[in-house]
Amino acid sequence: MPSELHEELSRIGAAWLRRNGFGVVANDLTVLGCRERADVIGFRSQCSVTIESKVSRADFLADRKKPHRTKPGIGLYRFYICPAGLITADDLPARWGLLHVDGKRITEVVRPRGNIWPGPKANIAGWAEWQHETDLDAERSVLFSISRRLASGQPITK
Repeated sequence: MPSELHEELSRIGAAWLRRNGFGVVANDLTVLGCRERADVIGFRSQCSVTIESKVSRADFLADRKKPHRTKPGIGLYRFYICPAGLITADDLPARWGLLHVDGKRITEVVRPRGNIWPGPKANIAGWAEWQHETDLDAERSVLFSISRRLASGQPITK
């Protein structure tokens, strides 16, 4: 069961995605057909973003070894969110962004420049350097789960 801090980081990450133009945002979804359980996922018309909340260094180091971190997974763009100072830019795997939280304040430590968020293989202003290979079947499963929950009146964020 995630800690209160983990859940708070996920809520802050979801709000950050909404401020960045992601109209469909969900957190802590377990989805049939998807081996990943994203702490936060957001969708725009052309792309998706996954945010992984980390409250300890050990959790971060273990996360980097998961198979879907090196193979296609969910999230064209991927970020870690953590308390300020827990993870540094030098710790990050290639093409990952980093968000630090201090209280309710979020600092974008590492991320692409601007608010373009282009789709796959679109190299606008260097954004292709940040893109990951996605598992489109898994992302479709996530979107179906979100749609089903919305249709039945269930919440998609906590």
